[in-house]
Amino acid sequence: MEKWSLYKIREKALNSGRSVFSIGELSNLISKKKSITTVYASRLVEKGLAKKLLKGKISFDEDNFVIASQLIEPSYITAASALNLWGLIQQVPAKIDCVTTKRSICYKKFGVNYHMVQNSLFYGYKRKNKSGSYIMIAEPEKALIDGIYLNILPKTIVKEIITNLDIKKLKQYKKRFTGRGKKKIEEMIKC
Repeated sequence: MEKWSLYKIREKALNSGRSVFSIGELSNLISKKKSITTVYASRLVEKGLAKKLLKGKISFDEDNFVIASQLIEPSYITAASALNLWGLIQQVPAKIDCVTTKRSICYKKFGVNYHMVQNSLFYGYKRKNKSGSYIMIAEPEKALIDGIYLNILPKTIVKEIITNLDIKKLKQYKKRFTGRGKKKIEEMIKC
């Protein structure tokens, strides 16, 4: 039975392209039982080689956007957080807003809010490399629509950025939107 060093586990995790791991995911990565992997995870945190996020979840990255994107899956970063990452707004949001198909939850410790949406509204995002790992992020047009739908984007931002968006894609996403907030979106986005 191969013995793993903590540095080797960290290196393998980082080389996987992923930064946030549950005990089960880390167990699969190093091919060890969950009970053994739990001990390794605890030692990684003790040595400062990983950060404990929640019970049974650790991160090998300090980037809050990477953590937010990988902590709850499926999810993607949206609204002002995504618009800031795309360089469309200068304001850095106080918290990271994400959309998920799971229940809504707020993790004040990480400054992350997860907003639940129906499966039919979970679209318009892509994977983007960040900090040697990745994030799932709404395309700018979908970030705008999500922000309006979730009541977390002020009208001033909508007016400020709408001319910098792909109007054809915005129309396409707006048309595809079937949620209860469709009327509100159509009122704020006149295209």
